[in-house]
Amino acid sequence: MKSRALGVIEIVALAVTAGLLVGCQQPQQDTQAPNEKQARLLAVQSADLQKQLAASQAEIKSLRQKHAQDLRQRDEELAQCKARIEALQKDIDKGIAEKVAGVTTKLLHENARLRQEVGQLKARLANLPQESVP
Repeated sequence: MKSRALGVIEIVALAVTAGLLVGCQQPQQDTQAPNEKQARLLAVQSADLQKQLAASQAEIKSLRQKHAQDLRQRDEELAQCKARIEALQKDIDKGIAEKVAGVTTKLLHENARLRQEVGQLKARLANLPQESVP
């Protein structure tokens, strides 16, 4: 974008310089008509170059505005993505916590059941006569 604008400015400067050099290299004539033609030609060229310069500047301004808008849009998308990632991470953490709690609860219930079963087996053993125990 900048290189194109600089290229246009260089072309403008080169054209103006070339126009001035062409005007300086021609032999001076006593008649004023060719000088008037040259002056009009230079004025027309200058006006054309001014139009080109204005168009280039307008294009640069437009591209800068579009670039700024694109940056704003990407910033918004980035914020949305970060929020989504955070929400997903919370869901993952919650899911892991629920699974751990579920497993822990199951283990505690199983442990309690096994303790009760061990207690019952100890009671049965205590009720059995001593002879039948090897």
